[in-house]
Amino acid sequence: MKRHSFGFTLLLALVSGVSSLGVDMALPAIPVIEQHFALLSGRGSLTLSVFLAGFAMAPLFGGPLSDRFGRRPVLIGALIAYSLAAVGCAATPNFADLLVSRVLQGSAAGVCVSLPLAIIRDSLEGQAARNSMSHVTTVLGVVPVLAPMTGAWVLLVSDWRGIYAVQAGLALLLMGAVCFTFSETLDVDRRQALSVRTLLRNYRLLVFEKEFLVHAFVYSLVFACLFAYVSASPLVLMGRMHVREQIYTLLFACTAGSQMVGAFLSGLMTRRHVAVTKVIRAGLVVLICAALTGLVLQVLGFARPIVVMPPTMLCLFSFGFVAPSLTVGALEPIPHIAGAGSGAIRSLQCFLGAGTSAILAWICARPGVNPTIAMVATMAVAAVLAFGLYFGTDMRPIAVMAQE
Repeated sequence: MKRHSFGFTLLLALVSGVSSLGVDMALPAIPVIEQHFALLSGRGSLTLSVFLAGFAMAPLFGGPLSDRFGRRPVLIGALIAYSLAAVGCAATPNFADLLVSRVLQGSAAGVCVSLPLAIIRDSLEGQAARNSMSHVTTVLGVVPVLAPMTGAWVLLVSDWRGIYAVQAGLALLLMGAVCFTFSETLDVDRRQALSVRTLLRNYRLLVFEKEFLVHAFVYSLVFACLFAYVSASPLVLMGRMHVREQIYTLLFACTAGSQMVGAFLSGLMTRRHVAVTKVIRAGLVVLICAALTGLVLQVLGFARPIVVMPPTMLCLFSFGFVAPSLTVGALEPIPHIAGAGSGAIRSLQCFLGAGTSAILAWICARPGVNPTIAMVATMAVAAVLAFGLYFGTDMRPIAVMAQE
């Protein structure tokens, strides 16, 4: 498969999409799971939190494994593990076992999703890499559109267990596509030794690489803003505002479509040679304005879907707009440990996402808490932190490099 082809982009986007598949497809089933296991309102979102917890840890090991053994065998093994864990979710007899299976599923997804960044860094550099990442992000935006719709359709003919059975089957299909169409991108002479000393050395390099840290933390905070909406939207829209499941999936599709538009425009900016820093700064300005506007509207009492959705859509647009530049920008100074770097980005992203989701679920379960205000307030806090970190950091060396 050619590395500039649409098939290459599509395959990487689908691999990246296993996390969205694991999260978004199950969103319509959260109220059903709460009812089935007699859980308190809001506790069903723990299935998202533990998924992200497993997702957060695995890339720290999956990235270095791919640096040692290559991207292809690690990816195939992770997709098999993902499918088996989804089967475990479908067959679980109680909520505790469901959470365990979701941790394992999230761990496998974490390995899968960390690899496309490294594969792009193996294959392309500079503007070409950013352009490819924009294409992947654009195509990837289709998954959050289709996944909740698919979950809602499955619920029409089956119960919530059917959703996890479908996830298992889709992962196996993707594994077959990788086996038959994908060739290794990491040359043998570039592979890293797999030892504790090597891992500690590589991660020490990441800790002291300012450019990597700034881009990775800003990306993760923007993702936390996005995931606050993803994790709380079933409770807010279906539980609080009494939106039907089918309408909920359409609203979710609108927000995912906003992310796609942002990624498409990001790619357009790259092709027009707009400086990376300008793209990131513009996206962060839109993000903080949208998040704060959403918070003010909810504090003023405009608790209706038609008011909640526009600022939320702008927040997801911002994520799609800045994500390609932030991820590729983080890996540009560390091509020799791209696997470890991409794994660290995904881990940080999901530690913040899982923590945000868990805290938000705990807050929403407290008596007297308005979950809509809790959701938009969490989004605003994450947006302010991302904005402050990027604009408060001396980025002049990065700007010079971007112009070159």
